[in-house]
Amino acid sequence: MKQLQYIWKNTILKICNSRSAAFAIIMLVICRSYAKPLRQFMDAVDYPVSWCVFPFFLTNYYFLFLFWVLITYLHSDVPFMQHSNMYQVIRTGRRRWAVGQMGGLFLRSFAAVLFTALCTILPLLPDIEVTNKWGKLLHTVAMTDAASEYEIRLNVYSEIFGEYTPLQLMGICILLCTLISGFMGMLMFFISLYSGKVLAVAGAVAMAVLLFVVATVPPKNRYRLAFFVPTVWAQAARIATPSLSFYWMPSLSYMLGFLLLVTGIMAALILYKVKHVEFNWENDDV
Repeated sequence: MKQLQYIWKNTILKICNSRSAAFAIIMLVICRSYAKPLRQFMDAVDYPVSWCVFPFFLTNYYFLFLFWVLITYLHSDVPFMQHSNMYQVIRTGRRRWAVGQMGGLFLRSFAAVLFTALCTILPLLPDIEVTNKWGKLLHTVAMTDAASEYEIRLNVYSEIFGEYTPLQLMGICILLCTLISGFMGMLMFFISLYSGKVLAVAGAVAMAVLLFVVATVPPKNRYRLAFFVPTVWAQAARIATPSLSFYWMPSLSYMLGFLLLVTGIMAALILYKVKHVEFNWENDDV
């Protein structure tokens, strides 16, 4: 119980700071920009849109890249060697402190994903359909040339409508994005302990850049590369849509299994390293 309380307190500290405020402001601006063409189309046809638009924002590679860059910035306080953490280590011990930091990473990731999902809806209010059906407007965008005519930068795939309901797809995207965000935070924590903070940030940015590598390779080879690029898995709305007859997105079971397994391995290695590493405390409590 004490460990859970410490994780919760740690999460509050990780969320209530200037880094999170900057994330929130930038994300609001980005989502408003990407939602504007869809808002114009809604006004033109005078019809509301489904509340489940977050998965289709993620299908835009540039939006997704910006999202992962902001997540990297959010987690850039690794390896948590600020002076405030020095007193936490003294009070809690190294192992409990490390578990608290890792738990805080995932809860902060969950909060960031939920906030981003909310930001995709806010610019479209009040013309939102709050039902568990996809609605006519998204079907129209998927089946006509409305996206190109209004320069809508979201890719809406009609195949996904028959696979999942809005609630199911939103749940899948939030779960995947949370696990991937937490995975990136854990990767940064792991690299920063073993190699340094600069390499940790560079590694996370490289994961984001790999999105464009996956997008540019031929579809018949894309699925092989996609197996090892978790940042592209947030595009769950593509999972039922082939590209030149190739289904290149990994299965949900593979994505979840990979993220949980590799995250677990990194957690074990982090706990091992924390027992032996010499802490170099920084004068940076942001």
